[in-house]
Amino acid sequence: MNKYVTFVSDEIFLEEVKKVVDAYATDEDLSKHPWEVLSNSRETIDQFKTLFDIYSNRFSLSDWINFEIPRQHDKTASNRVGDFHQNLLGRVDGWVNLGRGDPSGMDLKKEDNTIWIELKNKYNTMNSSSLRDTRFKCEELAEKYPNAKIYWAYIVSQNYESFDKTWVYRDNKENVVHEVNDNIRNIAGKDVYTLVTGDETAFEQLFDALPKAINDIKKNKHILTPKDQIVFEKYKQLIFKD
Repeated sequence: MNKYVTFVSDEIFLEEVKKVVDAYATDEDLSKHPWEVLSNSRETIDQFKTLFDIYSNRFSLSDWINFEIPRQHDKTASNRVGDFHQNLLGRVDGWVNLGRGDPSGMDLKKEDNTIWIELKNKYNTMNSSSLRDTRFKCEELAEKYPNAKIYWAYIVSQNYESFDKTWVYRDNKENVVHEVNDNIRNIAGKDVYTLVTGDETAFEQLFDALPKAINDIKKNKHILTPKDQIVFEKYKQLIFKD
């Protein structure tokens, strides 16, 4: 019986979670001397932003280290969270992670080519030009595979909504500018995980499993205080509202 989720093995799940965890600052990173960080940063630190941070927040240099080091790691961590969903779903039985640079331009597909997915982490990560290009890719695939479902998908939707609907593509003036095709679809939130795994509980399983997996990887026992647990439970209810 699996410890974390039912749709991939524990070994696979921990492997994918660890890729994200490794992007975060370590205790060793946070223990660096301020001069070491200022003089040998992976990035050239904005000296003026540093002054604003220190004096506006009344930071000591040690305080600043605890602020700046996580900030430097945050972009990498955010990118890996986006990759995490693609990598994890691509390891579900019957699915293929197409990686980067696949001729289709898509991220995931079912092995029998009946479902294709362009997957983003968040609903607002594409500008109008990128969205138009995605639409063209979907239309090309729909023409090549007329019986397939082609999805533009994202994990974090506005107001945490979940849906699976026909993608009606509109311009900035809300005019429908491409032919409506029921096989070209927009899907979000828990419905993405349901589509790939066939399990309506998969998304919530993931949410519940991550704290356990992260603690196991970090070999710690971090738990929220009872007060914080109440707040986070309300947050979970917001995310998984019907």
